[in-house]
Amino acid sequence: MKRVLLALALAGLWVGVAYAQPDILSDGVFIFHSPPGVIFTDTEDYCLNYGQYGITSCDQQNNSVMTQDPSVWYIIAAWRDAKHWCGVEFGFGAYANASNVIFLDHGACPASALTIPTSGWPGPNQGIALAAYDVDWNGNFQPVYFFGAYAYYALPSVIQLGANPATGFGGFANCLTPPASFGAVQFGALGILAQGVPACPPEPTQVVCCVDEVCHLVYTQEECDDMGGIFHPEWTSCGPPDPCYIPPIPDVCCVGTTCYFITEDECADMQGVWHPEYEDCGPPNPCDYTPAEPSSWGAIKAIYR
Repeated sequence: MKRVLLALALAGLWVGVAYAQPDILSDGVFIFHSPPGVIFTDTEDYCLNYGQYGITSCDQQNNSVMTQDPSVWYIIAAWRDAKHWCGVEFGFGAYANASNVIFLDHGACPASALTIPTSGWPGPNQGIALAAYDVDWNGNFQPVYFFGAYAYYALPSVIQLGANPATGFGGFANCLTPPASFGAVQFGALGILAQGVPACPPEPTQVVCCVDEVCHLVYTQEECDDMGGIFHPEWTSCGPPDPCYIPPIPDVCCVGTTCYFITEDECADMQGVWHPEYEDCGPPNPCDYTPAEPSSWGAIKAIYR
């Protein structure tokens, strides 16, 4: 079942705190990064010391390990802006020379995160779910997992990140109750004695906010709400044609006994009488009528004879 591992990991582990945009985890990516020149040792806490090895932008990522020395690899969660999340799930695809890749150590960042790995993790066609236990993930370009590994022989491999093969899901869950999950939009790959694959959050897309009949492009619903507008994320352009423009609705206009089905402004230009209560020009023609005498009119006339 899709997202089973992540759902199990998240159930009952935290009380959600409501945030605005930091809880919207769409457009997130997983970056596979190996800090250049860093040789793995089993005496260092690589999660704790990520600050000296980590990245703060897409162009700093290194996706290729061109040495057989033991190196450090990070799985990094990234967006265009800082986020707050409590669940992660990802996996490895199949990759060549899998038995040549020797894992010396691996673990969640932070180490306190609850992990639910598949039986062969880490390895080809394996995956893992993580849930924050006492420390949530906050910020951007944050590590969620690390590896210490090397290539035993000089044989190339490319380890592609992707969805957890056990669940078919790869992405993030926020810290609300209940948590909402968001699929990652890109997955990087690490090349071992080969070129890897970079990943980077996509540029944000502006969408339409209609303030009365004026079209504005905004990034978030909050921006639109602040303008007193109506948010339309399904539209990404102000035209032409202008999606916020509401064309006048035609109705009946009587010029004498002639009926026209036109707009109110057009009726005024023709010096007609606007009749929005009529839906069409008939038949019968709503403009061709003789007003009926009120029942009391005859009595009134008799008084003044």
